[in-house]
Amino acid sequence: MKRKWLNSFTVALLLTFVSLFIYSRNLALFNLFELKSYDLKMRARGARPVSGQVVIVAIDEKSLQQEGRWPWPRTRLARLVDRLSEAGAAVIGFDILFPEKDAYVPFQTVEQAIMKKDLAGLNRESLIQWLEEAGDSDRQFAESIMNSGRTVLGFFVYSGEDGSEPPEMDEATLGLLPFYEYSIVQRFDEENPVSLRPVQALGLSIAELTGSANSAGFVSFIPEMDGVVRRVPMVMQFHDGFYPPLSLQMLQQATQMPLAVRIAPYGVDGVRVGESLIPTSEIGDFLVNFSGPGYTFTHFSATDVLSGKAGAEELANKLVLVGVTAAGTHDIHTSPYGPLFPGVEVHANIIENVLGGEFLIRPDWLAVLDLAMILVSGLLLGLASLYSRAMLMALVLVAGIGGYVFADFYMFSRMGLWVNSVFPVFTQIFVYSGITLYKFLFEEREKRFIKGAFGQYLAPAVVEQLTANPGLLKLGGERKVLTAFFSDVAGFSTISEKLSPEDLVVLLNDYLTEMTDIIMKYEGTVDKFEGDAIIAFFGAPIPYEDHARRACLVSLEMQVRLGELRQKWKEEGRPELFMRIGLNTGPMVVGNMGSKTRMDYTMMGDSVNLAARLEGVNKQYGTYTMCSEFTYEQAKDFIEVRELDLIRVVGKKEPVRIYEILGKKGELLNGMREVRPLYSQGLEHYRNRQWDEALQSFEKVLRIDKDDGPSLTFFQRCVVFQNKPPAGKWDGVFSMTSK
Repeated sequence: MKRKWLNSFTVALLLTFVSLFIYSRNLALFNLFELKSYDLKMRARGARPVSGQVVIVAIDEKSLQQEGRWPWPRTRLARLVDRLSEAGAAVIGFDILFPEKDAYVPFQTVEQAIMKKDLAGLNRESLIQWLEEAGDSDRQFAESIMNSGRTVLGFFVYSGEDGSEPPEMDEATLGLLPFYEYSIVQRFDEENPVSLRPVQALGLSIAELTGSANSAGFVSFIPEMDGVVRRVPMVMQFHDGFYPPLSLQMLQQATQMPLAVRIAPYGVDGVRVGESLIPTSEIGDFLVNFSGPGYTFTHFSATDVLSGKAGAEELANKLVLVGVTAAGTHDIHTSPYGPLFPGVEVHANIIENVLGGEFLIRPDWLAVLDLAMILVSGLLLGLASLYSRAMLMALVLVAGIGGYVFADFYMFSRMGLWVNSVFPVFTQIFVYSGITLYKFLFEEREKRFIKGAFGQYLAPAVVEQLTANPGLLKLGGERKVLTAFFSDVAGFSTISEKLSPEDLVVLLNDYLTEMTDIIMKYEGTVDKFEGDAIIAFFGAPIPYEDHARRACLVSLEMQVRLGELRQKWKEEGRPELFMRIGLNTGPMVVGNMGSKTRMDYTMMGDSVNLAARLEGVNKQYGTYTMCSEFTYEQAKDFIEVRELDLIRVVGKKEPVRIYEILGKKGELLNGMREVRPLYSQGLEHYRNRQWDEALQSFEKVLRIDKDDGPSLTFFQRCVVFQNKPPAGKWDGVFSMTSK
């Protein structure tokens, strides 16, 4: 016993160190899981109230509908800046780039020039110069920006990582860059500069606009490996300059506080707006504490600002972000709350975080906590394995995972700490699984003996019951209402004659494997294989009430899968198989039957025999999936059928109503939607001895589908009955003459 305890604890210790080794490798898969767990925690925390100090003026669908398609002429944007300034906005930030001159020229100006013949005789260069002077929209926009005295523009950062060619920067643009750097840059080691994110070029708006703005900041995001925006750089280095994002430039303009950054030998040591310290990583990334999903912040449609519907009451003293949110624009990203997140709202969240001082942090010392949690989790499970049985060990695992997840979420939602969620949980599951496997290999030999002895000829569900209760290993059966399943391959004898024994075995094994997997998927029990035939039942040994439904769905799924296999076999030059299925629900005896040395878990009874007969009856009607009225009655809410006939099978006196199963409820194919009502009319005429009317109905069906087996069958019967009607009081029942 002591040796077992020692081995159990040793296994736990070994697996804990394996987990620590995997953690040290920083594998991409686990990093991805960790990012997704972070998103889950953020969504579980839920949306938080915002201060209302940050609002968004959105160029949305309403604006495009009222003002025209995007991009707008800059005269309209000039009017928007004027309106925002008049409303008393504290600062106006544009999350929009204007890298080229505006090509807009008012129609009235062109029309007047044509009327006055001012354009006559102009060559190409003169015409272009005239258009630039006539438009003049950039000058108007620049004047509005300058007159506002509170506008911040955005610019794009080209890292070169995506392989794109960065734009060339003219002297006028380069001359403006010093105005957009951090006000204060404190560097600890001037001789060994720290390299931050690589930047090849900056994509600014045209110099006429940029030179009129109070400031400018970059609007670029750095999505993570899964494309989600969680972090935003607070510092980006271009040549010798350090630049802040649009959000911080807006805060600087609103508060008139300097922006400062400290660069230590290992990286960014801190970013400040006045006295407010903004936590970042060593490369300057800021973890955005999202307030909620998209549109958590107040949005005003740009057209409402232009028309005056949104004015001073809504915009006075607000930090206003102007951005494009209309569907189909490129400024839509994925956040931890999901896709379709407006990029302008990422900037709004950053401003809100700084104003409220509510940050999410992942300091370096948390790595020590991660390692400690991994080590403690593994060792505690190892100790628990010394004194606990399997069930108690499972409870210890659940308690350990539950306790850690609760503490993790508490630190995230209440303290703003992002600790590692995945690895401590992974370690607990990993160690528990290893201990359980060890116990299984060395302590559960009786169960393995039963599985080895009976697993070859009993269904897996039966074997599981036997391992849980070996007392079931005795002769006998019990009467139950189940659904029996019989299937057979049409023309298999002919197919087998054309194949070599080796090819026949391969084809048959492919077919039986695929079909059996579907039966197991729905927890059916395969009774036996008889050549190409499959015999199965549903509802035992594991009891469930919807056995008829499961049998019908299995039949439909098997026919669909067989159709896919036929296409594959056709391409491989192999024979195509078609399968007939018969289903019946009723009382039957099921249990372990045979001798004391050789048993089979099987079924028997009249209900079983009827299912076997129905499989063969398919031949008479040209169908492939047939069930009795007893199966249909229990599964009718889940399947689409058509009534085939009222028949007497060989060996039974009572007639049985039979149905063809066509599909899942509500999933009838279009052709069958037309066929079924016409077929039903024909069947009704047939039973009323109205042979001519029945023939007309079946003819209509055959015009739609010339291969419809049941219609062909009844068409032939009607022709026979026209010449020789059934004698006596005919009840419409058709008696089968063969199995």
